[in-house]
Amino acid sequence: MSIKYGISVIPQPRFTARVYRARQLICGQYASWAAEMHMVHLPLIEYFSCPDDLVQALETGLEGVARAARDSFREPAPKDGIALAHRGVAAAPGDSGNIFLDFVAEEASRRSDGDTVRTINQLRDAVVEALAPVYGSASHPDMERMQIDRRNHPLRIALMLHANLPSPVFASALAFAQSVVADLEVPEASTAWQLVLIRFESDAAGADWGDWNRGLWAADLRWQVINSYPLSPIR
Repeated sequence: MSIKYGISVIPQPRFTARVYRARQLICGQYASWAAEMHMVHLPLIEYFSCPDDLVQALETGLEGVARAARDSFREPAPKDGIALAHRGVAAAPGDSGNIFLDFVAEEASRRSDGDTVRTINQLRDAVVEALAPVYGSASHPDMERMQIDRRNHPLRIALMLHANLPSPVFASALAFAQSVVADLEVPEASTAWQLVLIRFESDAAGADWGDWNRGLWAADLRWQVINSYPLSPIR
């Protein structure tokens, strides 16, 4: 059995509910269930290893990240939160199996009153920084991969994964997904609700990160939310 961990953001429930319905329709229409094997989440770091004796330190680090994010708001009950905004439904060029809501990774943002607003990229940077003490060094192989992932991995919520459809069928699936998201009136913006730590298990996927990235987990994925850390109240 292979075990990996992931750190994700859950958007506000009202936003998540519409995305969940859209994903059900898209996956069901094209008989592709891999995306449905996950929660509706915005991954910050996907499929990394963590020895059992370091999981508690990882939880402590994430609690500190979430607390700092909450403390950065001007009011005890934050009304702004960490903004999330997407550019709509997209697929990578040449892709024939993956469809996403493509999120904007702003480096900085300001409110009309001039105060800086925390962004999802800043949250991701804070998560990576918090993991360095857990692994003992920023040069640890897992930490180096996270830094590469931070620079190269887009922020996105999966609507279809690893479908491997013929090109004409995938083009239809992409058009279908765009229409469904529009028809369900999935908002273009939300705010981050919770930061979550997830434990994944798979017998089909090997220990190598590449096996997980290629979707070998799709045959038998099992997951559990180890802990969640509030970023803003439910709206």
